Amino acid sequence: MYKSLLLAGLGAGLVAAPAFAGPYGYGAPYDGYRGGDDAPAYARVVHSEPVYQAVRVDQPRQECWNEPVTYRDPRYDNNVAAGGIIGAIAGGVIGHQFGQGGGRAVATALGVAVGAGVGANTAAANTPRAERVGYQQRCREVADTHYEDQVIGYDVTYRYGGRDYTTRMPYDPGERIAVNVSVQPQGY
Repeated sequence: MYKSLLLAGLGAGLVAAPAFAGPYGYGAPYDGYRGGDDAPAYARVVHSEPVYQAVRVDQPRQECWNEPVTYRDPRYDNNVAAGGIIGAIAGGVIGHQFGQGGGRAVATALGVAVGAGVGANTAAANTPRAERVGYQQRCREVADTHYEDQVIGYDVTYRYGGRDYTTRMPYDPGERIAVNVSVQPQGY
């Protein structure tokens, strides 16, 4: 029985020992902890708040509309050409009647030129309008511009050795953050 009491007392002492450890043991009074000489030190994150910035966003979109367009109807162009040809023939025949000898060729040529002009102008004046109106879809690309709040970082407050520190990080570190700890002797 004495042996079992001794073993029970030793076991309870081993379990309770960490609770009474000094400032550098497992029950250290500071918030940060370090795993060993080569392991990084960690600090507890107390607060993490996102930092926003308004960012311009250009999003292209297509804008379309129907625009009236005037078309020439090529069927009516043939009437003007035919009128010019008929006028040239008639003018040539008439010019040929008035000329004599060498002047006959000049009169014929002059009759062809004048007859072609008169025939084309007469056909154009008597031909219905050679245009029609239709609609054609026109499109262009325009930018829809708006501003969005985007997270550009996090203001992080962490506690190490009983003191609070603040830094800005590009991401949310979570519950703890790795820190560099440097211990140097105070100058004499």
